[in-house]
Amino acid sequence: MPVEIPESHKDLLERPLIAALATTMPDGTPQVTAVWFNYADGLIYFNSARGRVKDRNIRARPYVAMMVYDPQSPTRYIQIRGPIIEQDEEHGPEHIDFLSRRYDGKPWTPVPGQRRVRYALRPERVDTHT
Repeated sequence: MPVEIPESHKDLLERPLIAALATTMPDGTPQVTAVWFNYADGLIYFNSARGRVKDRNIRARPYVAMMVYDPQSPTRYIQIRGPIIEQDEEHGPEHIDFLSRRYDGKPWTPVPGQRRVRYALRPERVDTHT
């Protein structure tokens, strides 16, 4: 069941901060990657190239954890766990361009042959620390 993001920590999802995304490897061990993301309509969207480790892990085991901390107060963070409810290749290229402009201030430079995927994470469990 989806949960609301607490107002006290919503700013961490609205600012262009880097998230640590945890997926699960085939042998059950965790794998963590830094990702760009955005928060909209109660969902967290992030992006990857098709075939990367996180993409393969999500396709096989579509439940992830994500943590974002406040660079001004490193003990203040939000952790979100939940299912990936969307894996969208049609909007992947425009989404990575949106994220590139959000984080780098410039358009995304496409990589020949690369297929971008936009994922939607539905928060199911949210933990915060101040």
